Amino acid sequence: MKTTNFFGTIILAAVMATTISCSEGNDGPTIQPPMPAMFRQVLNNAFNDILQSGTFTAEDGINFISEAGVTFTIDPGCIFKDGLPVSGTVNFEFAELYKRGNMMVVNKPLMGTDVGGDKGPMITGGQFYLKLTQDGEQLTTACFPGYSMVVPVSLTGETPDPDMTFWTGTEDEDGNMLWNDEGRGQEENWLFGEGANYNLFGYYFGWINIDILWNLPDPKCPIWIKPPHGYNHKNSSVYVVYKDQPGSLAYMDVWDTDKEMFTEHYGLAPEGMNFYVIFMSVLDDGRYVYSYKDVTVENNQIISFEISDLKIMAKDALIALINNLQ
Repeated sequence: MKTTNFFGTIILAAVMATTISCSEGNDGPTIQPPMPAMFRQVLNNAFNDILQSGTFTAEDGINFISEAGVTFTIDPGCIFKDGLPVSGTVNFEFAELYKRGNMMVVNKPLMGTDVGGDKGPMITGGQFYLKLTQDGEQLTTACFPGYSMVVPVSLTGETPDPDMTFWTGTEDEDGNMLWNDEGRGQEENWLFGEGANYNLFGYYFGWINIDILWNLPDPKCPIWIKPPHGYNHKNSSVYVVYKDQPGSLAYMDVWDTDKEMFTEHYGLAPEGMNFYVIFMSVLDDGRYVYSYKDVTVENNQIISFEISDLKIMAKDALIALINNLQ
């Protein structure tokens, strides 16, 4: 079996020039596979829509409160560049994701690699993007304990999960994410659940996550997802939504070039489990194309999507639909 592992599903490449059309009503647009660059652009635009930012005076530090109520703090005099304290105006950018629909439209599913190298779906206490710059150049913090974050547990649950740990995300130039477990109390990153909050301390900028790997029951088996004709890993994505876990979003990260189907290599499909499989792509006008199926897993099952299954929906409406799946 020839496979392509891509940890996400939006590698830029040429897509076949087949034109497939499906009418949206009598006068609406047709559905056809987008070019890979357009697929990536729509996802990037969705990410830019969730970016929050603020300007601060470096000498005074940073005290930023997000739209969801997360507090991010760097103490005065603790912003550095090239080992030296920074003065003047700095820019801070912040993004936050807690629910599967919001994660899906920006292609930030929750698949992690633990210290032993095993991969699996995760349950989140919140994933975040942090960027601190001055004149476009990345800054750091050199004071102990770096920055601090206070994340309300109510954003994802009722009480702190004692098994949650600090994760960092590595994003390649194509936007594909791999999450790595940094542990609970490593040398540079700490996470503690206390009372109504997760308290996080760290030095890492970029993508970070409060998460736990989810141990799915055995036995597991392979499943296959056949996309509509003209779609593949270059211009579409396939995700798995677990019905009892609103803070989890898995994805199919393997494209079989012989079968022209999505599959996976980490065993996310316990035999007999019931979940939703979601196909997602985009239109050139920035709207999303999607379909989902309620699946009970069988060994080597093939789940097929046809052009006639696809629906068109604006981003915010699709987020609401996926978040409210029961």
